[in-house]
Amino acid sequence: MSATDFDFLIGSWTVRNRRLIARGVGCSEWDQFSATSTFWKLLDGVANVDEFDCPERGFKGMSVRTFDLIEERWSIYWVNSSDGLLQPPVVGRFADRSGEFIGRDKDGSTPILARFIWTVDPSTPRWEQAFSIDDGATWETNWIMDFAR
Repeated sequence: MSATDFDFLIGSWTVRNRRLIARGVGCSEWDQFSATSTFWKLLDGVANVDEFDCPERGFKGMSVRTFDLIEERWSIYWVNSSDGLLQPPVVGRFADRSGEFIGRDKDGSTPILARFIWTVDPSTPRWEQAFSIDDGATWETNWIMDFAR
């Protein structure tokens, strides 16, 4: 765990997205679309940013990540062009070639736990988002991004 954990993402990517049509209702139908992402480091690596551009769905997003040098963990924040609001962070760390990040949020008016899982692969990283409405007893994966150069 270090400020270099996300270095595998540096640069520009094409992104294949699969996102559930509806969350929390047992839906198994996925919306698939393309996007691009550009990632860069700041502050000697203790912060980084990526911009996600999704013209097929009419929005852009941005992740801001900060590394707590004392706790040795990351906080990941998301904001998108649809509402301009900085979302509550998910917090966590990497172990081996996977990172897990969890935080409290809302899906509409429903309180949830949000979980991001990053799979580290220098040529084909993957990001997965899941929500839990039962405080982490069960999870529904609702968005998967596969990255490629």
